[in-house]
Amino acid sequence: MSFKSGLNRRSFLSTLGAATGSMFAPKAALAEKMSKDEKPGVDGHAIVPIKKGLGSTGNVYAELGVQPLVNIVGTVTVIGGSVMKPEVMEVMRQGNEHFVMINDLEAAAGKFIERVCKSPEGYTGLVTGGVAAGIVCAYAGMLTEDLEPRLLTVPDLTGFPKTEVIIQKGHRNAFDHQVRQTGVKLIEVETKEEMIAAINEKTLAIHFINIQSDRGQVSGPECIEIAKAHNIYTFNDASADVPPKERLWEYPAQGWDFVAFSAGKDICGPQAAGFLIGKKQLIHWAQMNMSPQEDRIGRACKVGKETLVAALKALEIFVDQDFDAVIKSYDERAMTITKAVEKFGVTALPRQFNPQALGNVTPYYSWQIDPSKLNITAQEVMHKLAETQPVGIGSLNADAGGMRGRNPNPPKDQPEHHRHPQDATKFGFVVWQLKQGEDKYIADRLVEIFSAAKKV
Repeated sequence: MSFKSGLNRRSFLSTLGAATGSMFAPKAALAEKMSKDEKPGVDGHAIVPIKKGLGSTGNVYAELGVQPLVNIVGTVTVIGGSVMKPEVMEVMRQGNEHFVMINDLEAAAGKFIERVCKSPEGYTGLVTGGVAAGIVCAYAGMLTEDLEPRLLTVPDLTGFPKTEVIIQKGHRNAFDHQVRQTGVKLIEVETKEEMIAAINEKTLAIHFINIQSDRGQVSGPECIEIAKAHNIYTFNDASADVPPKERLWEYPAQGWDFVAFSAGKDICGPQAAGFLIGKKQLIHWAQMNMSPQEDRIGRACKVGKETLVAALKALEIFVDQDFDAVIKSYDERAMTITKAVEKFGVTALPRQFNPQALGNVTPYYSWQIDPSKLNITAQEVMHKLAETQPVGIGSLNADAGGMRGRNPNPPKDQPEHHRHPQDATKFGFVVWQLKQGEDKYIADRLVEIFSAAKKV
């Protein structure tokens, strides 16, 4: 369905581009300023308009035949995670201007992370190709240490002394595949007593999923205590668990050997980047297992120089931000929508927000439809938002269901899965990844939807 708000495809994207530091189309003023400021031969080339070919329209996605989306879903990888700020994009440009020794750059990045994230004594950082890549390289490092014969053979663990990793049953998720990718065997436990009993001479580490802390019977501090008593490692996957920013230093200070955070979620760095914070020797061993090193399991976990420096800038901005002011800006975005729809009898519900939630910490906003005034359900509203042109609002397929594969031998007695009943009068979403102007875009689209649904 086309969105008739007076903004066509070109003008809408151009408006957003101007409002967000030229995310869709470069600005001549910026290029002119940069050309004056730059030093020829030292810091290269200013951003310039693309005059022909891919990108010349200012909408590369339309040129490729893929519809862009307004993100009301969250920082999920399947729709691209988050959007980098203009300052991050500029540092990425600067990172493209020179060649460097990647291992030296990673070491310097580690010191930068130590400072920005107030790392405990003896800890440092590593920029990885996302948290999933960080898991692979961290576990490879625990397995191989600095022994070249082991570095060359992972995931073949023949002859390795320790090849088992303990995980709580309630912490199993899609990302423990990356632990198993290194060749280790996962040992499921439920109670503290079972965890202690499962430890033997083959045990390498305890794997902990921070966002699923409440699904397991053994807490993080208890896992650390048990691991230290038995001289094994600990890994805390805290991918989506900042904000609050304090977790960047509070979690490592608890004593984990590794803690992993995503750079491409609310930190708003490059999508293919993450941060490992851990004990220096372990971080070094993890780095030995990743690109640019060759003949390593982590060779595919490449982090480009541009991505690396951009991730650091995003981290710096994230730590320096005033989170209360950020939340206020989210409230203002939601209020733009509330004011636009209240004339239809659609009322705002109290926002849902737990600043100490285990992960994905952001307010959720919702609205209630008066069925006596509007002939439309909440589910229909969300469908119509997703169908909006030229830029869709949200997605009805954010679970990537089409890529799940098929089971040629499905279980005969497969249980039925029932969705919880949804209230037909309530719809809602998050606004933390909206760019400037997109709240108005959503509001105008809802006005169009509700105008067509009014009861006579």
